[in-house]
Amino acid sequence: MNRICGVLTILALMTAPALAHHASHHSTRHAEASQGFTANASFYGGGPRRYEPNSHTANGELFNMWDLTAAHRTLPMGTRLRLTYAGRSVVVRINDRGPAVWTGRSLDVSRGAATQLGLIERGTGQVRVQVIGKS
Repeated sequence: MNRICGVLTILALMTAPALAHHASHHSTRHAEASQGFTANASFYGGGPRRYEPNSHTANGELFNMWDLTAAHRTLPMGTRLRLTYAGRSVVVRINDRGPAVWTGRSLDVSRGAATQLGLIERGTGQVRVQVIGKS
């Protein structure tokens, strides 16, 4: 019994710093979201999904490349973001998950949002992101 208690104590001491780091990282991420941050963004729509008649987003909506929507890996569905790029701004709503981690991007915007921002020509860009609420 003493041996089990000793092992549990050691495990608790080993994981405490990791848990503290996770908690501080989580609160830092929320502070960034409220103050704004930059994201490497790209756009999607007009590619293979365009030809799928019933392509749905992660929240179940039918995908419409002209809606002002975006995909993010962790922000809650329905979160509204004000995106600014090259002096242009647009408000989008998170309705999908992505982009894939290996792409190096953290935000995918719909073709409609990318058109309003002027991202179509370059394909990707650093956008200023401000979380403005939830729909």
